[in-house]
Amino acid sequence: ARRAARFAGLGPTWPRLADAAELGAEALLADIPRDAALAHPDVAALARLEAEPDGAQMLATLETVCRTRSLREAAKLLCLHHSSVAHRVARAERALGTSLSDPAQRQRAYTALLLWRLNAPDNWRN
Repeated sequence: ARRAARFAGLGPTWPRLADAAELGAEALLADIPRDAALAHPDVAALARLEAEPDGAQMLATLETVCRTRSLREAAKLLCLHHSSVAHRVARAERALGTSLSDPAQRQRAYTALLLWRLNAPDNWRN
């Protein structure tokens, strides 16, 4: 239950209540030591991205893109034009040194995002 509570409302696409059984293997991310998670280069890149003036919107866009099937679907959920989402995705790709059009790299980015959200210094769950 404590593990699931760490995921509740974790980001814009996460429900306010999380069921541990529905988390599956993602729940194990909550067991990674905070220092190890924050030291990972992908997570550190997201921390730098969030520190930029529009960083919170960048991470919300990244999360929405990772959890949807297309940029257009993400744009609709974010109430943005798809070209604005594409611009943000390009910035995130540069920060991470990866391509979100590749499913494996998208999963890598999403895993880093989860680790950042679970362990961010201002996260009330810590």
